[in-house]
Amino acid sequence: MIWNKLLLIILLLGLTFPAYSQQERVQIGDMVQVNLPGEETLNKGFQVDKRGRINLPEVGALYVAGYTEEQLETAVLEALGKVYRDLSTASVYIAEQQILISIQGYVNSPGEYTLTKSADVQMAIHAAGGLRSGAQLDNLLLKRGNDKFPFNYKSFLDTGDETLLPKLMSLDTIFIPASPLVGNIEQQFDASKLANSGDSADGRTAIKVFGEVNAPGSFSYKENSDLVDILMRSGGVTRYASVEQIRVISNNKPQIFNLKEYLDSGDISLLPTLQPGTTIFVPKQEEEIRAGSNVIYIMGEVDQPGAYEGKKCHY
Repeated sequence: MIWNKLLLIILLLGLTFPAYSQQERVQIGDMVQVNLPGEETLNKGFQVDKRGRINLPEVGALYVAGYTEEQLETAVLEALGKVYRDLSTASVYIAEQQILISIQGYVNSPGEYTLTKSADVQMAIHAAGGLRSGAQLDNLLLKRGNDKFPFNYKSFLDTGDETLLPKLMSLDTIFIPASPLVGNIEQQFDASKLANSGDSADGRTAIKVFGEVNAPGSFSYKENSDLVDILMRSGGVTRYASVEQIRVISNNKPQIFNLKEYLDSGDISLLPTLQPGTTIFVPKQEEEIRAGSNVIYIMGEVDQPGAYEGKKCHY
């Protein structure tokens, strides 16, 4: 008799407490479905933005992040009740669990992407168009708030061990660094594009790139493009480029950009804001490279990488 009571208690606990604790909660990136028959502006999904809100017609922004589905429905119907009279047929629920991920650095299409909740690093890189040739696979970085988690993507590719990859959460940023000098990275050139010297037909808004780049010219301004994107479109810098002294002129205001510092740190705050009509000049290493001198440029895992002047060799 006592054992039967104990078994009944265990079963009851097993059915109630875990089910309650495992309730799904609304997260940033999720798609919330709001149905109200007869209302054209509703009956669709609303994505939870970076601030944890959904933007409802006639209602405006409504904070929902962290709510259970029951709390979500209560909050949404309460807000809709101020605008619509009959909500007896309305329904609200989490239609799809998603995450917002930012992929930056040496990928084909850097930017922000909405992925499924179960997405991993592999899927994130694929969403960004894949890695560019020359990406440093052993030195990727996951940024989560103020925390940084470096990881070795090459080891994962070599072993297939998924435990080497960090789990993704909404608002994570994955940064993929390139080699210390963009000019050292293998480039694939299209002769027709090189002949055109850029792709812009609008001289007023075009980003103009000249100096020590492989394909100087005028390139069409795109709102989400950054300086590294533009350098890639201009074929990358040459071996003689002074990558620590790149001049960027926007709205008649010049500033110096240190490409090496950005590539070493992955700090996107170092990237200057590009405006329509920006001019980018990549100077030559005039200090180190002088007429008649024999200069050797040493990069990579050495104590003091850089340009060194030595004696001429005679053969």
